[in-house]
Amino acid sequence: MAASQWVINVDQSSFNQQVIEPSYRVPVLVDFWAPWCGPCRALGPILEKLANEMAGRFILAKVNSDENPQLSQQFGVQGIPACKLVIEGAIVDAFTGALPESGVRQFLDKAIPSAADNEAAQAALLAQRGDLLGALELYQKGLAEQPDHTGCLVGAASIALAQGKDAEASAFMERLTPKGLNSDAAKALQNKLAFRQTNQDVETLRQDVARHPDNLDHRITLGQALIAQEQIEAGLEQLLLAVKQDRHYKEDHARKLILKVFEMLGHAHPITSHYRGKLSQVLFT
Repeated sequence: MAASQWVINVDQSSFNQQVIEPSYRVPVLVDFWAPWCGPCRALGPILEKLANEMAGRFILAKVNSDENPQLSQQFGVQGIPACKLVIEGAIVDAFTGALPESGVRQFLDKAIPSAADNEAAQAALLAQRGDLLGALELYQKGLAEQPDHTGCLVGAASIALAQGKDAEASAFMERLTPKGLNSDAAKALQNKLAFRQTNQDVETLRQDVARHPDNLDHRITLGQALIAQEQIEAGLEQLLLAVKQDRHYKEDHARKLILKVFEMLGHAHPITSHYRGKLSQVLFT
């Protein structure tokens, strides 16, 4: 039964007004149930609890399938409980059966963006346009709502890094969950932070390499310093030379650094594609 503004009972006559039309503003989860159905009685309170807890991320619309057979047929309901997620007038996802609360949460988190998700997406657009302060404000707003939100933490850390605030960037990264730390974006930023720790003077390192061309420590450090200064290709060339001189030096250190650069740039980046080929050529010829 209806418990709040987020949980409503609907039927054939009110369906368009209470489900289809609102779905253009907010996702609507339609729950097909019946009074005699045991699994429905188990699932119903979970759905209502989450609708109230999420307070506006979605509307729960409950349909008594016995009293509304045409709606059940229209939505292809073959067993109950059956939940259909409606966004902009169309079913975008569904599940059948009495999922546990954790399963319902997973379904909703995957299908329905949170406020922090939306703020992270808007902030990323602002950052792309160069409005770093506006982007950071949105990331901070998202973090006020969801303190461990991966997109907001990584986005805020990226801005801090762009502003030369490495310690602040590290502080944002330390707040990530283990799952967040394992995301591609977080790994890329971690690698960038690691390279930034190499703050030695590039010209001094060039002179060291020129005087001692066989010293792999000098060459690898030069490569790291160049990458830290965003001279990615020049840095990769130095690391490739180190691999060519001795692939196994310090447990493949130079090769592993190259792989970290690929991870930092992303595997679809043109520099990654180009230097992956060059690395293969060095390793297998």
